[in-house]
Amino acid sequence: MKKLLLIFFLIPMLHVTAQDYIFTIGSKQYKLVKTQKTWVDAAAAAVQEDGYLVEINDQSEQTGIWDAIQNSGISMTYTSVPDGGGVAYVWIGATDKATEGTWLWDGDDNGQGINFWTGQGSWGNGGGSAVNNAYYNWGGTNTGTPNEPDNYGSGQDAAAIGLAPWPASGMGNNAGEWNDIAITNMLYYIIEYDNVGIGQLPDNNTPNITFRSNGNGSILLKSDKELMAVDVFNTTGKQVYSGKMQGVTTLSINLPVAGLYIIRSRFKDTFIRNDKIVVR
Repeated sequence: MKKLLLIFFLIPMLHVTAQDYIFTIGSKQYKLVKTQKTWVDAAAAAVQEDGYLVEINDQSEQTGIWDAIQNSGISMTYTSVPDGGGVAYVWIGATDKATEGTWLWDGDDNGQGINFWTGQGSWGNGGGSAVNNAYYNWGGTNTGTPNEPDNYGSGQDAAAIGLAPWPASGMGNNAGEWNDIAITNMLYYIIEYDNVGIGQLPDNNTPNITFRSNGNGSILLKSDKELMAVDVFNTTGKQVYSGKMQGVTTLSINLPVAGLYIIRSRFKDTFIRNDKIVVR
C-alpha cells in the first residue's frame, strides 16, 4: 500500500491595498505599507499580519529592500521628518527604546531581539560599534565612519531608512541609509514575513515576485524569472484563474470579486511558490 505524504506550507495573510507593494528577497516576503503610523503602531500592525517590522541582516537584503522602495511608486518626499534632516523615511524594525544606545531588532515590539549595535555614531557621542560583527547601514556608513545613530535632541528611539540624503546632499548620509528618529513620527513601514513560498532552489536562483493591486479586483504580478503557469484559487479551493505562458515576467490577473486568494506560480526552472493575499 502506498503512503501519502502530506506537507503543509505556512503562508502569511497579506492584506493588499492599491497602495501596498509586496516583494520577495530570496525565500522571504515583504510588504511596503503606504499608511503612515508611529513605530509602535506599525509594529503592532505587522504582528496582526503574522509578520514584524523588517530586520535587515546583510547587504543583499539591504539592496533588495532599497530597490523595492525605489520601484514601489511612492513619493520620495511624501513626508518631512523635522528631527531627521527634513527628509522622508520608512520604518524598519530596529529600536533602542528599552535601553538608550542598545539597538535591537525588535520588529514585533515585544522588548526582545538581537542586539546588533551599541552606542552612537560620530554625530553623537561617538564610539558606537556593531555587536558580533552584525550588519548595519547607519547614515555615514558609506564614508567608513557612521554618523548615526546620534539621539539628536534625545528621544530618537527607532530606526528608519532615509529616502534622500540628510540633512542635505553631500553632508555624509546617503539615501538608503538608516537614521535614528523620534518614535512618534508618522511613516510608511515595511513588514517582513517568514515561511512563504514552496520548493527549493539555491538562493541566487530563487524567483522574486511583487504583487500590486490595481483596484477593482485586478492584480499585477511581476517576476524576475520566466513564468510557465499561474493559477488562482479562492477560499473554497475553486480555481478562478488559470493561465499558461512562456517567457512572461509580467501578468495582469482579473479576479471575480474582492477577497482572499491563493496564487500559485510556476517557473521555467520548475520552482513553485504559493502566495496568500487579500484583495480589497
